[in-house]
Amino acid sequence: MTPSAAPVEKMPAREAYALLAPEYDRSPNALISLEERTMAPLLPDLRGGRAVDVGAGRGRWASRLAARGAFAIAVDFCHEMLQWTSTPAVQADGGLLPLRDSCADFVVCAFALGYAPDIFGELRRIVRPGGMVLASDVHPEALRRGWTRTFRHNGGAIEVAHDAYSLEDLRAPDLRLTGLSEPRLGEPERAIFEQAGYAERFAETSQFPAIFVAQWVRR
Repeated sequence: MTPSAAPVEKMPAREAYALLAPEYDRSPNALISLEERTMAPLLPDLRGGRAVDVGAGRGRWASRLAARGAFAIAVDFCHEMLQWTSTPAVQADGGLLPLRDSCADFVVCAFALGYAPDIFGELRRIVRPGGMVLASDVHPEALRRGWTRTFRHNGGAIEVAHDAYSLEDLRAPDLRLTGLSEPRLGEPERAIFEQAGYAERFAETSQFPAIFVAQWVRR
């Protein structure tokens, strides 16, 4: 995922991630780097709990939740992505999860809210009262400034289509917002920009929030 790489082709998310699956998460990525160092400290003690990683991709967060003692399930609409997961996995649309109400103690959704507007409602539905929802995504303001969800692939690039939304859309009476971070790219990400050949872009892109990480508790 890169702020400003010129796309070769714009694709629907399901089609794009089917192609990206074998290499996704394997190369240094500035936004994922920023997200992980922002979000990882927020993970609670999950020993004996039930956790769901919605829009899990290759199960990056599901595997971390399992390592912290949770029974973790990865859910994604892309079968090719789920083939790489190390936890139990379910192929399903994030906007229509085949999970019962209030079934999870903890729900995480990383870089997926922009692909299906209904995901937020499903995160709320499946987390139990008192449980936590933790979500990250490319900052809506960054997208409005011209950033794209673009990935290198086979010498070119793929831009993944997404739906626009705002942080104001992520509000609900049954969720209490307990934390919102809007971090900018920092020194750990500068090295990734330099390695990718985009050193000259770092100063500009680091002036504004690159992602957000939000945390809610179900009432």
